[in-house]
Parts: sequence; structure tokens; C-alpha cells
Amino acid sequence: MLDIVIKNGTIIDGTGKKGYVADVGIKGEYICKVHDEIKDEAKEYIDAKGFIVSPGFIDAHGHSDFTIFINNFGESKIRQGITTEVVGNCGFTAGPITAEHKDDQLQYLANTIVLSDEMREKWNWESQKSFLDYSSRNGMSFNLAPLVGHGMIRVGVMGFEQRRPTHDEMDRMKALLKHELDNGFYGLSTAFQYEPGNFIEMDEIAELCKLVKEYDGIYTIHMRDEGKDLIPCVKHAIAIARKTRARIQISHLKATYKPNWGKVNEAIALIDDAYNDGLDVGFDVYPYTAFGSGLIDLVPPWAKKDGPKEMVNLLKDERARRRAVMDMKDGIKDWETIMICDDWDECVKIALLKSEKNKKYEGMTIKEIAKDMQCSPYEAVIQLLIDEDASVKCIYFAMCEEDLINIMRHCRACFGTDGRACATYGELSKGSVHPRYYGTYPRIFGRYVREKKVLTLEEAVKKSTSLPAERFHIHRRGAIKEGYFADVTIFDQDKIIDTATFKNPHQYPQGIEYVIVNGKVVINRDAHTGRLPGVVLQKKTG
Repeated sequence: MLDIVIKNGTIIDGTGKKGYVADVGIKGEYICKVHDEIKDEAKEYIDAKGFIVSPGFIDAHGHSDFTIFINNFGESKIRQGITTEVVGNCGFTAGPITAEHKDDQLQYLANTIVLSDEMREKWNWESQKSFLDYSSRNGMSFNLAPLVGHGMIRVGVMGFEQRRPTHDEMDRMKALLKHELDNGFYGLSTAFQYEPGNFIEMDEIAELCKLVKEYDGIYTIHMRDEGKDLIPCVKHAIAIARKTRARIQISHLKATYKPNWGKVNEAIALIDDAYNDGLDVGFDVYPYTAFGSGLIDLVPPWAKKDGPKEMVNLLKDERARRRAVMDMKDGIKDWETIMICDDWDECVKIALLKSEKNKKYEGMTIKEIAKDMQCSPYEAVIQLLIDEDASVKCIYFAMCEEDLINIMRHCRACFGTDGRACATYGELSKGSVHPRYYGTYPRIFGRYVREKKVLTLEEAVKKSTSLPAERFHIHRRGAIKEGYFADVTIFDQDKIIDTATFKNPHQYPQGIEYVIVNGKVVINRDAHTGRLPGVVLQKKTG
């Protein structure tokens, strides 16, 4: 007897092949039959007539490791059809924490997570593996495919020191990385945009990538700049691939700010040339023209070179504050800032704050906040960073639709959310988060497949399933095939759409009918079944 038979659905199997009507049989964790008509008895039948039966979506770039430990239901992800998420991106992970640099590491994390004093005290994860084991101890709605963050490793060994590592420090970094890779991690992530990533040199990268390559892992890159210097940064990523021969994944490819729109075409051409040259360089993209980051991005580099904590102390000095405001207004060499553009303060929206006194500013633009504070927008930015110990999450409206479509159409573009799991209730319903946290995949299939016809249904499913599985070497997932894990998303192609907006982001999408993870139904129509079959995946070796 089978556990589940999915009847009469149109199967889009994830490989890019044209859809066909068939049944899918599931026993235990696996797909055991794909056939025109399955006559076996089953404990449960799902009538998928008129619906699309797809492999569960694999989020190629997520950050739910920073919320699953709070709420393991992960509803904003599972309800959009995501059954596996690649986590540990952009150099940021909860561990490994080192005793000698814990305070520096917690300051480093200020750009990605708001930690209470109580949480900071308990944040002592000796490895990212131990943190994920804790987070998944009671199960999860979906699987996690983990990376470890280079930034966390480097700050844990060297703090924010702007220099080359000594031989001993390099060995310690490699030992921390090796520990995670030995535990089945899929690779290493780096953020060149943020301290300390923005001053590491090629030799350091090459040493770490050599180890990643030995484990057949992947090295993901949040580039130093995605605007004015987009092209040099893409060339830098390709140079890493050429020097190390490691698999390279460029995170959330885009061109930010209007003067740089159109540069993605040259970036893609460079990536194609590298690929045709035998280098394994790929990229991912999310379907929005706004990105999320920290408010700290608006501060000139000299102010934050010693880390967020020292930056806050520095900006409390009136002389340093005046210098920062002047540089923010006029710009400085080799630093691209949105603030030299007209109406920049209307393009930056505050998403999440820590202190109760400033909670009223969540969802407001810098212009609106400055008016309330009765100061200039530049002063408002600095004051918020001081008040919040630099932990301010923002949304930047900076990209164009034409660039986005050109990236999405590329045959090797993987889809991802660049977001974390939230919910419409409890702690994770707070803040004005980016709507991609809730709506990425329904937006792809509703807006860009059904309405705009940018992609075919088969292309969009492949970019959401088998392509990221192939890029990250996620074993036996990403396709509707016999012997593959039973991760399945069933959706109504006529109704699927995102409902989350920038004004009201905490809204689940429409049109996702069923989501099955490791053979268990987690989403049944509009309800979460309470089942938590998701696991922390381990990369298959050998």
C-alpha cells in the first residue's frame, strides 16, 4: 500500500520537459511511481485535476536560519511552495562563535539580525551545525541545505582587523571551515560588501576555496558592489573561479541605482564567456526591483572600518558626525552612495528596528522619519544607527524591471528569495519586511509566467527546482522522478499570485494547493497540517 497517490495532475517534472498528465505515488519519503494511472491502494489520495504537480521549490538563496530557531513552522516559505532552502548566505551565519571575538561577531551580525540582550548572552554556538541542530530539534516545515559564512569565521579569528591573516590565523579559519564541511555543509558564503569581506585579498579567498573544492562544495559571493562597479565585481568573481577552479555562485545578480541600469547585460555576457571557457560560474535572482540590506550601507566606509560597535561610538562624536554627514551629502572617491541622488530619502524604507521608542518608524521612509525627528535625512540616518546599535534593516528601491527580466530569462539563472521565513502571527509578524519573504515563487508563476509570459511554465519550474539542486549538488531533489525524495508542490496556475506588498508584506500567497515535504503533507489547501518533516540536509560525498 502506498502512503499518497496524487491523481490526474499535470506534471511539470523540473527537467524542462513539457508537462503531461499522470499520477504520482509516494511511499515513505520517496516518489515510488510516476505513471499514467496508478491503481495501487493508498492511505491518502490527492485529486490534482486542473493543477500543476511540480517538484517542491528549492530556494537557492535564503536566510531562514535566522528565524527558524524562533518559529520552526516557517510559514511564509512553506506556503509559497518552498520545500528546501539554501541557508547561510552572504557571509552571515549564527556560528561558529569564538570566545575571544564573540562581541565582534555579534556586532557583525547586527547587519542581518536584531538580537536582544538576553539572546546575545545565550548566543554561544561553537559551530553553525550546532545552531542548526538546535533550531531543527523539533522538526521544520521544510529542509535546509546549509552553507557557513566566511564573515563569521574571519571575525571569529581576527575580529575586524584590516590586514592579511597570519599563517596561524589562516589555519584556524580553515579548521573552522573544515569542521562544517565535515558535517555535510554545502559550501562557504562571502559578502565582499561588508566588513570584513570588503578588504580580504585573493590569497585568503584562494586558500579557503581550495578546501571548499576538495569537498566539491560551492562558494557563493555577495559582491562588493552591485551598482557603479558591478562589472569589475563580476570580473572579480570570475577571477576567483579561474584561480581556484571552484564552483562559484554570484548571489542576487542585479544593477542598483538608475545610472547603472542596463549593466546586467554586460555582466551576463562576462559570465557566459567564463562558462564557455570551462569555469563553473552561476547566479541567482529574485523577482523584485527593490533589495533589502542594513541602514549601515549609507555610512561612509571610514566610519565603519572597525565594525558596527566602533562606528556607533565614533558617530556620537560631533566632529566625526559632521564629517560623516558631509561625505553622505557629497560622496567620496570609490564609494557609491544613493544619497547623492535626488529624492534618495524616499527610496529607503525602514523595515525592522530593535528599540521600542523607534518602532513607530517601521514602514516609514527616511524622509518621513526626518520630518518627525525635525532634522535632515542624513542626521536621521545617523541617529537611528546610534539608537539601534547599528541594527536597522531596510528596503532600498533601486532596480529596474527590464534588467530583472533579462536576468530571469537567462538559462542558468536560479531563483531565490534572499529572505527569511516569517509568519502572520507572533514574533515573526513584526516589522515591515520585504514582500519577497512571502511572495517570491507565486510572483514568478503569477506575474512573470501567466501574466507577462516572460518565461514558460516549464522554464520557471526548472529554475525553481532541478537547476538549484544541480548547482548546489542537493541529492535526489528537484525533480518528479521515481527514487527521488517526495518534495512536491501542487498549485493552480490560473490563480497562483503573491499578495504581499511593500505596504502590507505579511500576507500569504494564493494558489498553492498542497505542499509535500519528505513524503508528508505540510500544506493542505489553506491550512498548515502541523507536520514538521523538514531536516537539515547533509551533502552527499563520494
